[in-house]
Amino acid sequence: MFRRVLVPVDYSEQSRAAASYALAIAARVGASVDVVHVWDKPTYVSDAVLVRHAGEEQKPLADLIRQNAESDMAAFMATLVVPSGTAVAHRLISGDPVNTLVAELKKGDHDLLVVGTHGRTGFAHMLLGSVAEKLVRLSPVPVLTVPPKR
Repeated sequence: MFRRVLVPVDYSEQSRAAASYALAIAARVGASVDVVHVWDKPTYVSDAVLVRHAGEEQKPLADLIRQNAESDMAAFMATLVVPSGTAVAHRLISGDPVNTLVAELKKGDHDLLVVGTHGRTGFAHMLLGSVAEKLVRLSPVPVLTVPPKR
């Protein structure tokens, strides 16, 4: 049925719930799970923008954003309970979240997408949009959405 499950995360409780669902499904059917975080350098930040923490060398802001994303991913992964025998990989991808994830799914390596939803409605939904909603519409594979607990 499913061989590889893709779980995009933003380190929120909703994405933690989605990862838990994906791990449970993978354990039942013998699939592997790929946990990914898509980070994007703001378009207004050039590679010439440098930052420095006390006692450290200057580095491009994009490098700092990537390092923070790596640190956040390591902390997120440490909180997941992985069923015995379930293969889990994690990585960072750079780009626009929706377009990057759809391109990843079109490669054909995954056959299920499990994504958490924030449950925004009305004006907040209109302003912020919904990555999950766009993924449901554009995904070439089945999508399981995990809503917030009520």
